[in-house]
Amino acid sequence: MSTHPDLPDHLVHFTGRPRGQDEEVPDFAQGSPEERLVNILHNGVLRGNTTFWTDAPVICFSEVTEEARRAMLRHGVHRGPYPPWGLVLDRQQLIATGARPALYVSRTEQAHMKAELPRRTYNRCVVYEPDAARGRSDWLFEREWRLCYGPAQTAELTITPALVAGVIVGRRGWMPPPRQVVAADVVDDLKTQLRALPALVQSWREQLPDGASIQSIHVSASSTRTRFAGAADRLARWYWDGDDLIPDGHIDIHHQQMSHSPFDDQGPAIEVGYTLDLNE
Repeated sequence: MSTHPDLPDHLVHFTGRPRGQDEEVPDFAQGSPEERLVNILHNGVLRGNTTFWTDAPVICFSEVTEEARRAMLRHGVHRGPYPPWGLVLDRQQLIATGARPALYVSRTEQAHMKAELPRRTYNRCVVYEPDAARGRSDWLFEREWRLCYGPAQTAELTITPALVAGVIVGRRGWMPPPRQVVAADVVDDLKTQLRALPALVQSWREQLPDGASIQSIHVSASSTRTRFAGAADRLARWYWDGDDLIPDGHIDIHHQQMSHSPFDDQGPAIEVGYTLDLNE
């Protein structure tokens, strides 16, 4: 039996929510909730940002039960329903990354905590003030968790098959669309590959048998035409039919690649390979 039989084994990162008129959206999160999900699956990372009551980036998750998810998607709370787009993440894997439940505190407690707690602990604080006379703030329904970063850290969480169990989407059979690659992407990809070369070389050296050494490295490049959302491959998919979340198989990026040959004429990308010559 689960240690917490009343809590779900998975958390959700919704890529959209009802927003207030004055809320700002970071540059990397522009577009619709569907477009944000596509960006996450193409980039292979979740990115953090400052949000309510934080002074450094955080990534937020919701520990809602399946029934609570349905309520949020049907009617929502305060500002209307949540858009049906998001990632479903494994609870234990999130715990291993450092994610923890938000701390729901009064405004008075929040002020004391900001002065006394380490920044990353304070940034887990969410104001809970049910009294309308004190400026009502009640977000308990989100059952929020946060992964907190320092101000100088890169606030990114890599998507892995162990971490991400699936996606919530707004249409049956949804697939993240392929993208046309432009010249700037080609250059960026090549720079990224070459920056990683020293670490690769060091890793290869550590794996060489005794007495062997690297004599030379040959770099080769091949051309591809389309970029697919590789991080989405084999993820389970649930679609929202307006009343319930319906299991809808798995995302098959390999099949998408095989069936999208027309994209081959849309532009160049680059793939870098390495071969080694060894001295023994």
